[in-house]
Amino acid sequence: MRWPWAWIRPAALALVLPLAASAQAGAFGEGNRLYQEGDFAGAAAKYEDMLESGFESSVLYYNLGNARYRLGELAPAVVAYERAARLDPGNDDVRANLALVNQRLQDRIEPLPRFWLLSAFEWWLTLLPRGALEVTVAGCWGVLGLAGVMLVLRRPRGWRATARRTSYGAGLATVVLGGTLFAREAGVGRPEEAVVMAAETRVLSAPSAEGGLTVFTLHAGTKVRIDQRSGEWAEIVLADGKVGWLVLDLLEVI
Repeated sequence: MRWPWAWIRPAALALVLPLAASAQAGAFGEGNRLYQEGDFAGAAAKYEDMLESGFESSVLYYNLGNARYRLGELAPAVVAYERAARLDPGNDDVRANLALVNQRLQDRIEPLPRFWLLSAFEWWLTLLPRGALEVTVAGCWGVLGLAGVMLVLRRPRGWRATARRTSYGAGLATVVLGGTLFAREAGVGRPEEAVVMAAETRVLSAPSAEGGLTVFTLHAGTKVRIDQRSGEWAEIVLADGKVGWLVLDLLEVI
């Protein structure tokens, strides 16, 4: 498994944590130190304390996934990596570690082919990291405003046609990229997914422990899609199309 050390450098820490959050920065550094010393339980506890305080980032979830994996806790590691991937879909280290952890899981599920339009939509939504997308949208908005001011003031002379074309292009980019950012933040097209946390559990044909028949069995770490909820039960769908009901308490929503 890949364990890049770049995430413990001070420069990386400065990019992830606001300078004002000195306490969180200290906790993050302490977690990294414990991890390097082999105290993976202590490192995981530090990272989770930060999450409980309201701070989250892709790097924080990634580090937590590394610590949980080193402890042999595959299901919590999958949850952490999946959350890291949602915050930074283009992170190759997160995807690589998640793929390697999935190879150690007991369940082997072959996904059904996806409709190409859905795949293209998902690719577009995750093309840029969240921060880069926010900066790009802000930049396009700024260019649009500047071009608008130039058109209103008619300055500099002779640049009216250029300002008009620039405003059209910046306006279109702002709408498209802004809409993409809104869709990502609102979770448009993103299913509710969860990870099985129980070592082994029966998936039933109906939301009833007495009346439901076992349709298949799942094990810790398997990712499922939650299709609907009914009280304490969830109807889950696997990547291969299998459907059944499971108690919500056995799942950790990503």
